[in-house]
Amino acid sequence: MGLFDSPTHLLIILAVLVVLFGSAKLPKAAKSMGEAMRIFKKESAKLHEEDSSEPKKVPEWTPQQVAPPQPQVTPQQTAQEQQLAAMQQQLDAMKQQQTAAQQPPAAQPPATPAPQQTNQSS
Repeated sequence: MGLFDSPTHLLIILAVLVVLFGSAKLPKAAKSMGEAMRIFKKESAKLHEEDSSEPKKVPEWTPQQVAPPQPQVTPQQTAQEQQLAAMQQQLDAMKQQQTAAQQPPAAQPPATPAPQQTNQSS
């Protein structure tokens, strides 16, 4: 059983619409809906006419190898790279100095403790 099978269903739906939207807005809504349907039909007819007119020849597509774009190097980038390399060298030198300072000095023979004298009384 469908929603629009009997006239009583239509009357109930119409009454609900009047209650929800008010009687003043319903004619305006119906008018704008009719205009929208008219525009839609006209545009869809234009599309069908364009489709049915002479078929356009579509060129065959052939795959081509395209090289990826190479990044362009500006003089500013090369200067920045040089600065970065110089800073990296300075950082490496500082790390070497730090590790050299943390290492114990060259191995010296351990100092031998002096022999202890014990007093023996007999």
